[in-house]
Amino acid sequence: MSEAIPWQPEYFRQTYEELQTQYIFRRAEEYEDEIMCIFNGIETGAACPFAKGLNFRKGEVTLWGGPNGNGKSLLTGQVAMQLADVGERVAILSFEMLPKYTFARLARQRLGSKNVQVEDLRRFFAIYHNSLFVLDHKGAIDYREVMGASIVATRDYKCTHIVIDNLSKIVAGDTDLDSQKEVVQAICDLAQQLNVHIHLVHHVRKTKDEAEELNKYSFKGTSAVVDQVDNAILIQRNKVKEAKRAEGSLSYQDDADSGDTFMHVVKQRNGDWEGKIHLWFNTNANAFCEDITKKTPWEI
Repeated sequence: MSEAIPWQPEYFRQTYEELQTQYIFRRAEEYEDEIMCIFNGIETGAACPFAKGLNFRKGEVTLWGGPNGNGKSLLTGQVAMQLADVGERVAILSFEMLPKYTFARLARQRLGSKNVQVEDLRRFFAIYHNSLFVLDHKGAIDYREVMGASIVATRDYKCTHIVIDNLSKIVAGDTDLDSQKEVVQAICDLAQQLNVHIHLVHHVRKTKDEAEELNKYSFKGTSAVVDQVDNAILIQRNKVKEAKRAEGSLSYQDDADSGDTFMHVVKQRNGDWEGKIHLWFNTNANAFCEDITKKTPWEI
């Protein structure tokens, strides 16, 4: 593996601007294999671990949103790790946490507890040595540097998925709608040009109360953000259930019937399915699970 290119913003900008789309007219038969895959339900991307009707296709962008404290960064990190488990290589560009904390959170999810031994950590390191990479940068960042880091992740580390967390660290302020639109368009273009899938984390507007259900119009800023991406997913804690648990009125059946968190796929441009997934939360592992047993994907 070649060494990472030094952190040179102007180089990154130049590299990105050189990635021009080739405007060539094509005939239908040139896409015979790809079109047959579409009709046969075989996609070139990876299936979402929790929503089997959603595919993370190459050249596309998935927008992940949710209120603060509802677990969108926690879930996207877990999804990144589960993608690595099936052979994908993932780069995480998290601008709100230092890499050591990101990796520690992932290790807790994978190992099932915050009480781990050195040998457990080393096993975690070995499993993801060549499949999970975290950019060493915290705080605001210029979008051109994000583009450059994505290029390095794809070319040098052969990553097939890139997680950008989050848009507010790239575009300052929720009122700069033009910049939001331009940056998201640039990210969509980059996904196509690099033939990777980009996961972009974004915030949502405040609701009247925490139990109000979110929809695709809940994302902060310009509607062009949702319009431009290929998929959009909202993460929302089940506040009604939390209230019942707090007051001691939550029955086992209520717990089994309704998840602790909802994962709502509100847009999938190139797929036939949209809908809501119920997820349960394992507090020891800090991980999301598929049913009331609260067994993590690695326990199953």
